[in-house]
Amino acid sequence: MARKRRKNKVKSYFKVIAIISCFLLLIVFRLFDYFEIVTYRSISQAVGLYDEPISYNPDATAVHFIDVGQGQCVLICSGGYNMLIDGGEKEYSSKIISYIENLDIEKLDYVIATHPHSDHIGGLSDIIEYFEVEKIIAPMIPDNLVPTSNSYYNFLNAVKQNGNGMTKAVVGEVYNLGDSQFEIIAPLSDESDDLNNYSVVCIFRYGENTALFGGDASKSEEDDILESGINIDIDLLNVFHHGSSSSSSKEFLYKASPEYCVIMCGADNSYGHPNKSTIERLEMYTDNIYRTDLQGTIICEMDGNGNYRFFSEKE
Repeated sequence: MARKRRKNKVKSYFKVIAIISCFLLLIVFRLFDYFEIVTYRSISQAVGLYDEPISYNPDATAVHFIDVGQGQCVLICSGGYNMLIDGGEKEYSSKIISYIENLDIEKLDYVIATHPHSDHIGGLSDIIEYFEVEKIIAPMIPDNLVPTSNSYYNFLNAVKQNGNGMTKAVVGEVYNLGDSQFEIIAPLSDESDDLNNYSVVCIFRYGENTALFGGDASKSEEDDILESGINIDIDLLNVFHHGSSSSSSKEFLYKASPEYCVIMCGADNSYGHPNKSTIERLEMYTDNIYRTDLQGTIICEMDGNGNYRFFSEKE
């Protein structure tokens, strides 16, 4: 009996040692990363978790649809300025940080949190803490819909620590991003009981190139946009809500008439995204449909003259 108690004591002792060791290693890594002795980039590449960036013209204005499984994360780079739209689930934050670092980006001029669901804001807390962030834009959520999730709490805490506060997404506001600009066109209503319909929707313009981004906006928010009379005739559509059947209505697509579409979703996801009916509606306008579940990370390069070039992780 005494031998068994000694054995259990030894096991407990090693557990404590293991926990303390992990904690110390985390502190050491944070310090090394801070002083750039060892970075997320070097660690991830050393263990084979992340490859070199996809080959494209790094000086071009480009939209990076970073593969974060069943979530969304879009990085837009233009004229030396950078904007991040959403950050996927928290488990993808290190991948996103490594990706951004590999582009030699140290500062994010804008971070847009389209809406507070974990597959869109889960990774943002780590990203905001890691990079210098100038402006964080998010929608105003009614009190009865404010999430109590850890991902939202962590996001708010990161915003607080950032020190620049949070900017409310206001329809009609136009922001410059280097050689380009983006305009907030939604949310327009505060009467929905669905968080998805408070998604920040924005139009990106670079010369004659145009793109539309909108989180998980569903038909209700799409209808609000149509009723507002805002011109949404664009070339590139970041398909809303991962290709769900509740988004990309016939009426909305008719007004947008996209030539290129990118759907961000996870392989074999439990939601059935993208929905077959959504694909069929998109195919009425274009055969240029790109999907992160099939092609991994996708980069769209723009030249300002209305031309687009696409590169993907899995050709």
